[in-house]
Amino acid sequence: MIWGIVYPIFRIWLYQRLRQFVRRRRQQWEVGEEVLDFEVFERELHERVMALERELIAEELARYDVDAEEVEVEGTYRPVLTSTETYLSSAGPVTVERHLYRPAGRSTKSICPLELRAGIVRGLFAPRAAHQAAFVMAHLTPREAVTLFEELGGMTPSRSTLDRLPKELSHRWEEQREMWEEALQAAETV
Repeated sequence: MIWGIVYPIFRIWLYQRLRQFVRRRRQQWEVGEEVLDFEVFERELHERVMALERELIAEELARYDVDAEEVEVEGTYRPVLTSTETYLSSAGPVTVERHLYRPAGRSTKSICPLELRAGIVRGLFAPRAAHQAAFVMAHLTPREAVTLFEELGGMTPSRSTLDRLPKELSHRWEEQREMWEEALQAAETV
């Protein structure tokens, strides 16, 4: 697979870019050259670190994929497609190659073992990104959340994507609410 070759090369390139950036900044100070203001340095460093983090997240996420003749998830599924998909991590978008499986029949819904195994939420959010987005949405409007994520750097979900996330999480909660509430009540000490 091409991804197996591209990931390590790109990751090395990103790491080298980060090292060169830091080395260049140190040299500017050592020779007394005028340096950019500190906020610019922080922003550029953060962007480079996030790029490397996205690459490492994509590499790890790809390991959750399943390439098999069939998979069992409440029934037997057979492979139908291999494609790339972009997911939203806390560091920003990551693209991976993944396999889709479908049970017999034309109009049946496919499953993605990578998404199931990694805990992808809504077919988009990596678990930590979903957690962060849900936390922010509990405190801010979607518009304010977009502004916050843009300011922080890393993931930049749209307003509509952020607006849909709590609704999906609420739906999942309601499906298991009684069982989870009982577990919470049993754990509490009165």
